[in-house]
Amino acid sequence: MRRPLSPTLAKLAEEELNETPDRIQQDIIILRVWIRQQPHLRARTEDDFLIAFLRRCRYSLEETKRRIDRYFTHYNLFPEVMSNRCITQRLLEINRLGVCLFPDLPKGNNRTALFVARFGHFDPNQYSLREIYHFTSMAVEIIALENDYASVAGICEIIDLEGANSDKMRRFDKVFFRKWWNFLHECSPLRVREVYVINMPKDIQSTILFLYNLLSAQVNYPIHVLKTPGELFEHIGKEYLPEEYGGTNGHMAESIAYMEDLLNSYRSYFEQDQQYGTIEELRAGEITTYEAEFGVNGSFRKLNWD
Repeated sequence: MRRPLSPTLAKLAEEELNETPDRIQQDIIILRVWIRQQPHLRARTEDDFLIAFLRRCRYSLEETKRRIDRYFTHYNLFPEVMSNRCITQRLLEINRLGVCLFPDLPKGNNRTALFVARFGHFDPNQYSLREIYHFTSMAVEIIALENDYASVAGICEIIDLEGANSDKMRRFDKVFFRKWWNFLHECSPLRVREVYVINMPKDIQSTILFLYNLLSAQVNYPIHVLKTPGELFEHIGKEYLPEEYGGTNGHMAESIAYMEDLLNSYRSYFEQDQQYGTIEELRAGEITTYEAEFGVNGSFRKLNWD
């Protein structure tokens, strides 16, 4: 049973994502039939999972098919992150580090959901970046299914570099990061709408600015490098920021506890994860159908790409 959206989010979903409640079930059926027809593809077909991808692709069925295919293809292409995804004590420990946080309540009307990444808050001698992103891939999938603000309005990311240093940057795996970046932007069910970088140490400034210039040229959303954390108030209201950043949106410890509860509730979900992926030897050429291009019953799908 799908959760009904609030009136504000329902209006946003209709105006920005082309979501029409009367058509959602038809789209889900089309996707399920298509998945069954792909001999190489082993994909999830739950309502909430498919809706998250439909929203990410603004209800273009053809783009949704491509993104779902890419997502499960990465089970093979990116095993460092997409294999052995299960809820372990080690994973819960990583969550408790507070490296990647999704502050939850209270929420604004049509604000994007916040994601806070604090890469200086883990010891690379104890936890690898691969483990951090392995956890993040699971958290992102859960949030796409659980947080309607994230799936409809998208994600506002705060990258807090406090505690990052040149030693940690020397351990930075560029090949791995390139894989992660490709996965995030080509496969993820969540849209990133804007990024804010704060607390950038001087000794890694040149490296971060190089990445900033490189990534800014590849994405179509703004990446802001702020001189002080206080500048966040000019872009994000205090009511949306955690108290650690001067806001009134609860404590980060609450976000960690919220995610731990979600992770534990998704144990059986991730236990099924080994069933999914692709068998490339069985991949066949795809045929673009009429309804995929022009919508159910021939109604044209607006494609206002983000």
